[in-house]
Amino acid sequence: MSPSTLPPATGLKPAVPMLELLLRVRQDMDTRPVGPYRYIGMPDVDWVNCFKGGYRECLDVLGVDEGSDVLFGVWLRDVRLAWPGEGWEPAYLRECGGDQTRALRKYLDYVAEFRTLSSEDLSAISWRIPEDVQFATRAPQLMPTRAPQPTLDFLMEIRREIGDTEGRLGMFIGPITVRRMEGLIAGYRLCLGLVGARDEEYVRFERWLQDEKGVPTGQEWAQPFLSACGGDHEQAIRRLLGFAAEFRAA
Repeated sequence: MSPSTLPPATGLKPAVPMLELLLRVRQDMDTRPVGPYRYIGMPDVDWVNCFKGGYRECLDVLGVDEGSDVLFGVWLRDVRLAWPGEGWEPAYLRECGGDQTRALRKYLDYVAEFRTLSSEDLSAISWRIPEDVQFATRAPQLMPTRAPQPTLDFLMEIRREIGDTEGRLGMFIGPITVRRMEGLIAGYRLCLGLVGARDEEYVRFERWLQDEKGVPTGQEWAQPFLSACGGDHEQAIRRLLGFAAEFRAA
């Protein structure tokens, strides 16, 4: 299949900032005692962290500027001292006794706290890197300035970047698991959908995986590919990326 061309940036809707999206998840968790929750399904901190990565990658592709929200990670690490070197996901999960919902809620509560800070509050912080203060008063620019790229473009880029080197998938998802890769793809696709970009090529790709590659109807790729690869998560993901290239070449 030849690469799909999504519509140009004109005609798209303003992007939803990442932190705003996470606050919507938090609000849904406030109103319902148990999942699945809006956008994320059942709580899974590993999945959510990679979901964030895919969503932000799409925002970057679209040329969206999230304004002062870009300071959240620095604030969490250097001001609140709440982003350990091992990553917030394993640290919060351990602190919460393995409870995925509590661990995710802890992270989302920090998002909510950060979002209460005014530009004056952010400007008054002594940032470890002084240049970061310039972002404190930066207004977001949420209208896409560049044309969206299909999800398969993203997958093909990952395939090119990792080459044949074992472990390089970690550059994109950290610990290499199919669950984390699913989150990365889901975040990228949601971002496209929320700005109004119709990524129909990926739907055709999923149907092709069912028709040509034995993925059972109604299932995602992850578990069938993991079984086919004897439980090897990296090989299962490489199998997906290889099929993406085959689909594009057909």
